[in-house]
Amino acid sequence: MPLILKKRFLIFCGMLCCLQTTVAQDYNFSQFWENRTYYNPAFSGINEGELNSILTYRKLWPKFKENFSTIYFSSDLKTYNNYGFGLYFINSDEGGGFIKSTTLGLSYSWRGYFSKEKGTYFQLGIKGSYNNEKLNFNKYIFSGQLDPIYGPIYQHPDLSAIKQKQNYWDFSFGAMAFIPWERNYTEFMQNYVGFSLNHFTRPKNNFLEDTPKIPMKFSLQWHGFIRTSKYSLDKKSWMYVSPGLLFENTGDKLLSSSSFNNVMVGADLVSDPIFGGVWYSSQLLNNSEENYKVLIFKLGLKLNSESKKIQYRITYTYDMSMGNLTKSTEGSHEISINVAYRFNAKYKYNIFSL
Repeated sequence: MPLILKKRFLIFCGMLCCLQTTVAQDYNFSQFWENRTYYNPAFSGINEGELNSILTYRKLWPKFKENFSTIYFSSDLKTYNNYGFGLYFINSDEGGGFIKSTTLGLSYSWRGYFSKEKGTYFQLGIKGSYNNEKLNFNKYIFSGQLDPIYGPIYQHPDLSAIKQKQNYWDFSFGAMAFIPWERNYTEFMQNYVGFSLNHFTRPKNNFLEDTPKIPMKFSLQWHGFIRTSKYSLDKKSWMYVSPGLLFENTGDKLLSSSSFNNVMVGADLVSDPIFGGVWYSSQLLNNSEENYKVLIFKLGLKLNSESKKIQYRITYTYDMSMGNLTKSTEGSHEISINVAYRFNAKYKYNIFSL
């Protein structure tokens, strides 16, 4: 079998195996805090009087000729009431057109206070999305089409058991808490802690005739900002250390031996106007000793407009695969552009305020 056909066939087999569990697998972003509303709808509108928008592009395994990429856009708004709104859009291409997915969704959050004097609060959030997914078998070679001498000379096999299009609604909910810590009557650390449950309505994966349900995903998130005694490069603000943790568990039975874990842990150093950090990510089946591990290197730039009402953030991350996958995948790239607009008008819509 020619090498290029062999590679295409192996890639296809791997993606076809994914159909046995779920084609609608959740996406992974190296910039988890920048894309926090994707992981937990309760993070929608955590900053009062701010419209926050982000555009993220992720490119997986650039060494492969087949395209593996994801585009994610989200925008969330928090007025000076107790609620926030968000919308998001996702478009992905897996395997050079083998699986194409489009998602459009909305999120809503409500805020309550542990103590307004201390600034501690919690938010509850829910999001719903409409999803469209398509399969395209025309570009791929199956083993039944191959002749050991002449290559692909036979017709496509019968794939009538697998549908090539599906549409479904999906819902998730979550909660988060903001807990500041003080030292000597001065704010020392800010903590954002959250959890979420995705696909709790268990929509059906209609690609297969037996209509298996998409497994639920349980996720824990934590991100902190620790103020140091050093000034940033701009000599106007404090330098921060920003650690974080993301834990995800996916499966028909959560936290079981057959479920799938994803863990990301690391920290950034924020010295305005630049920031950067190192993170570690590991994906592992609970009943397997083999896992996919990467080191994530982050670098970003933060700028403010003259009026201080608009903040721009550009962030780049590179995933360096560890182990045998280093040479075969060449890692992954992710870049995001974040724009936050701060407004001062304190709108009051009492019909929504609780």
